[in-house]
Amino acid sequence: PILIPTMSIQSGNTYKLVNVKGGTVIDLSGTDGTSVLGWNDHGGDNQKWVVEQNLGNQWSFKNVGSGRYLGLGEGHGNGRRLEGVEEPFGWDIFPDEEDSSVYRINAPGLTHFNVDLSDHGNSENGTPIALWGKWKGTNQKWRFEEA
Repeated sequence: PILIPTMSIQSGNTYKLVNVKGGTVIDLSGTDGTSVLGWNDHGGDNQKWVVEQNLGNQWSFKNVGSGRYLGLGEGHGNGRRLEGVEEPFGWDIFPDEEDSSVYRINAPGLTHFNVDLSDHGNSENGTPIALWGKWKGTNQKWRFEEA
């Protein structure tokens, strides 16, 4: 059997989600309240997420600034954008196979699609965050930092 390291993510804690490659954080747009983008860390509440584990070992991400949840927009497959939604959305979080100090996030039932900082981890403010087919790229790996 494959041994999964003990999760260091604590349900109910508040985190910034930092992309391993781009260094930017998951930001819920303060302008439209829906767009989820990579953005330089400025310490704003729109960049902080309360991570809660629910039944079925899924996790929800509630934005501290707006109270909206990290969810999925319309579409299918590669490039499906993440967005702020009204209702909790369940995500799976797994330690990365190569570096157990960082994590991969995917939508249940879509395990071959990971949350991805688009454009191969572009560190420019406003880079979309979307689902993309899982590969070894560090733009699909996230560091959970206490906020």
